[in-house]
Amino acid sequence: MTVGTFSVNFESTTVTFDKFSGEDLPRAFLEQATLEFSALGVAYSTGSTKRQKRIWSIAAYASQAQWQSLLDIFTGWDNLRASGSNLARVNIVDSLLGSTITAEGFFTSPPSISKIAPGNNALFLVTFAVTEV
Repeated sequence: MTVGTFSVNFESTTVTFDKFSGEDLPRAFLEQATLEFSALGVAYSTGSTKRQKRIWSIAAYASQAQWQSLLDIFTGWDNLRASGSNLARVNIVDSLLGSTITAEGFFTSPPSISKIAPGNNALFLVTFAVTEV
């Protein structure tokens, strides 16, 4: 089964991941809506009246070039965010399992890297999280 790809883009830099480290897909929803019941047993919803946002928790195998591109994206995004801009967003293209979702996101966990191949073999595990805005 082909899982698909996850791409993140900022300005002119794009990085795409297609080798994820676990069996769980990296896409989920923020739990912003809940179902409550009144004292009489009538069901009603609580929470935001907006569509629930997605969150991507990425753990993917990457080359050194992919890591550098991700770092460039994060640094550019973080510099814009630190300047006070509300426009600090990355573009996301999620093509997991054949469906394609495009969205804008905000890094909610900065990228980290672990070297997983011994010696001079350059294979890394990168992790980060992006939340839809």
